[in-house]
Amino acid sequence: MARMKLIPIRELIEGRRLLFCEDSIVRGTQLKETIRLLFDNGAREVHMRPACPPLVHGCKFLNFSRSKSELDLAARRAIKELGGKSKNPLERFADPDSPSHKAMVKRIEKRLGLTSLKYQRLDDLVSAIGLPKEKLCTYCWDGAEPCESCPSRSPSRAKPTRPRRAAKK
Repeated sequence: MARMKLIPIRELIEGRRLLFCEDSIVRGTQLKETIRLLFDNGAREVHMRPACPPLVHGCKFLNFSRSKSELDLAARRAIKELGGKSKNPLERFADPDSPSHKAMVKRIEKRLGLTSLKYQRLDDLVSAIGLPKEKLCTYCWDGAEPCESCPSRSPSRAKPTRPRRAAKK
């Protein structure tokens, strides 16, 4: 179904340098196909700027980044390929100024077939939101927990539930 939304107009793509904006890169599988489609239709370059930092940790609270394995996440797959194994060194991949982070981004860029990839920095994202970081859940990006807004992780709330919709009248 998602592919049906992507009907490239070659005249608008051919020979151009394109900037692709996305909210985040979770797995990157559909995104890789989209990038290939842009190049197949004559794009000279495809650059990407996600609005969020790389998802280094699977979300414990929502379903958007839950998968059977954290290795489904594009960042975690790149970290594994770079030799990162245990949870301890993940912090260095979340730091946008570290060589490990830069190598992870380059690995994702190459896998997706992008000309360039630059993620939003977490501190810039927090600043743009305008709330103190302590009030935001940033676990997916930096592994920080818990925040004031995170749901309780008591056994009764271990599995997230979706809100019920109001009955139609």
